[in-house]
Amino acid sequence: MANNLKLKDRVAIVTGADSGIGQGIAIAFAKAGADVVITYRSDEDGAKETAQRVSEAGRKALVVRTDVGDESQVQKLFDKTLSEFKRLDILVNNAGMGGTGKPLHESDFNEWEKVIRTNLHGPFLCSKLAAKQFLKQIESEGKQSTENRGKRSGNIVNISSVHEEAPSVEQGAYTVSKAALRNLTRAMALELAEYGIRVNDVSPGMILTPMNQESKDDPKKRQEQEAQIPLKRAGVPEDIANMVLFLCSDDGSYCTGASFFVDGGWMLTRPEV
Repeated sequence: MANNLKLKDRVAIVTGADSGIGQGIAIAFAKAGADVVITYRSDEDGAKETAQRVSEAGRKALVVRTDVGDESQVQKLFDKTLSEFKRLDILVNNAGMGGTGKPLHESDFNEWEKVIRTNLHGPFLCSKLAAKQFLKQIESEGKQSTENRGKRSGNIVNISSVHEEAPSVEQGAYTVSKAALRNLTRAMALELAEYGIRVNDVSPGMILTPMNQESKDDPKKRQEQEAQIPLKRAGVPEDIANMVLFLCSDDGSYCTGASFFVDGGWMLTRPEV
């Protein structure tokens, strides 16, 4: 059992953990020994299900309804987290939304702004408060030795997409938000590295989640899509959770500022941009 407790007694916030990838990450963290704060925007039942799974793994769960694009709600999320657990070790910015389904020139500003606010402003607001808390803990606990730099000082993982590099037709706002998220990752990683705080980006390919419900429900469509993936299969939330778990554990202590594509090799088929 001890072999699996790579996050023993750590505290993690996983935004958008009511379903799909976020739910998979929250459950994996609990099984690895972490207490988990679960955020959701509308699917309270899904969030409660995630919390139940965390509890079944023997860890504490806190459910907080949060619109990550709202600064006051993000502040309340962190206040509740610290009131309950007294510390924070990991932030996973998973909450996000898809594109408008329209060409950019036909999208109105409100549609554009909604996607950018959730997919980019949300991770910025959450990461800003997480970094400040990590720095406060480092100051109170004392500086780490050089040999241990990058271990338990604080971890941020942004869930991006293969579309941070590969634009998609009629998903302009989404692809722009994910490309910007990649550079938010790199900028924060550079600024926080001297403190041992690590920031990374995990970029999923085709993953069978509610966002890809059509592919889950239509075997023919799924088969056509999987044929374009070198490994010839779609991913599942556990595939992403395993990568995030690695990055947030001491096993990933020398990784920061990078994008990790978990896509079955799909990006290998894309022409260079």
